Amino acid sequence: MAYNIVMPQLSDSMEEGKLISWKVKPGDHVKVGDTIAEVESDKAIMEVQTFHDGVVKELKVKEGESVPVGTVIAVIEEAEAKPTASNEELGTRNEEPKGKPTVSNEKIEDRNEKLKEGPKASNERRAEPKSESSTLQPSNDKEAQSAVQTTNDTKSILDELLGETEPKESTHSAEAGVASPKARALAAKYGLNIEALQKEENLPTPAHEADIKKYYYRRYFTAKALKLLQEYNLSPELFAVGKKHSEKEILEYIAEHEIPKTEPLDAMRKAIIATVTQAQQKPVYHIYDAIDAKLLKAHESDRYTLTVWLLKLFAEAMMRHEDFRKTLSESGFQLWPNASISLAMARGEALYMPVFRDLNRKSVDEIADELTAMKEKVKTGRVTPEDMKGSTFGISNLGMTGIERFDAMINAQDSGIAAIGSEVEGKISVTLTLDHRIINGWQGAQFMQTLKELAQEKEFFKA
Repeated sequence: MAYNIVMPQLSDSMEEGKLISWKVKPGDHVKVGDTIAEVESDKAIMEVQTFHDGVVKELKVKEGESVPVGTVIAVIEEAEAKPTASNEELGTRNEEPKGKPTVSNEKIEDRNEKLKEGPKASNERRAEPKSESSTLQPSNDKEAQSAVQTTNDTKSILDELLGETEPKESTHSAEAGVASPKARALAAKYGLNIEALQKEENLPTPAHEADIKKYYYRRYFTAKALKLLQEYNLSPELFAVGKKHSEKEILEYIAEHEIPKTEPLDAMRKAIIATVTQAQQKPVYHIYDAIDAKLLKAHESDRYTLTVWLLKLFAEAMMRHEDFRKTLSESGFQLWPNASISLAMARGEALYMPVFRDLNRKSVDEIADELTAMKEKVKTGRVTPEDMKGSTFGISNLGMTGIERFDAMINAQDSGIAAIGSEVEGKISVTLTLDHRIINGWQGAQFMQTLKELAQEKEFFKA
């Protein structure tokens, strides 16, 4: 019996996941609890385990590919089920003569499926070249933009071709060989001899439309040209038949027609967009002020960084002002007993808001250790969804970049966030962005006053 493993939903906001790496391959025996893959959600990289014993039958998603939550990513043949082929049969298949090109039943079925989808794909095909000696020139901007998109099968072929070696050249032009009708028609258009190419082992037997395209694209486009076609989602059909096309020619076409490079949104970027969109919908206001930096700087060290002291400082202020420990739900306000703060931390373009929980119950040493550990998690992309839960207030510190003052956007369900700027004339700027539904102006001003007093309180720094 087959057991499907699907892309899990690792957070409430996760809509799709990215397959980072496979830890198994088809044919491997796995047991309950074995890690079979690593996937990236909108917030972290997590391990995917199997809950059944068996043999890995199929890996349905490529490494680096993103698929919606619930999509089948692997199939496990449970231990009780009979194998589809014996080891002896598999060995016999592997011993077939090397000189004779063969196609597995699985590949033939896959290609038959592509042939069935042919009419749909053909509707998306771009205009034929005006002649075989010149590059297509779209008549207007809209036409040029519509020519950018490739069909799904062409895109898949380009993905396969990158990194492959160039095939042997064939000078034959007659039509023959074992191939589907669509493959024959396309070979005629390209001036290719199917029979000769099959004898040269440049085409499989039987040959299908995708095989013809794959051979032609490798033969008449350089590797760098193919990479550009993939990156800019350009169809190879835009360029003259029977002529070798280089990277330079593709770049000239891109510049001439002002074709933009599409950069797909990864799960992390989608999560950031969703978070800031949600934050923008909150009724917020700002309080601009500054705290004395003298004692903070005096107690700063490689271990006790400014961020460590800021976490401690804000946690203490939150314990004195309970509204900063509130969140808003459909049933009303929720007042949380401890001070838990989300802290903005970046890794390249990825932005994380890991939560430092119950800071009011921790010493400066414990906070320093926790911050060091979280920095390593962020650096290696190992922040988990659980690391991002449980805060009521946030901090974003850009002071180390030289930014004097900025506004930050509230994270998730937090009541507010503090944007920390750089030190200027002995003062560190603090901008509070507060959710007016939870904290009013007077409460915000009182909180700011407490922060200023704590920053000048010597006893606080002895804690």
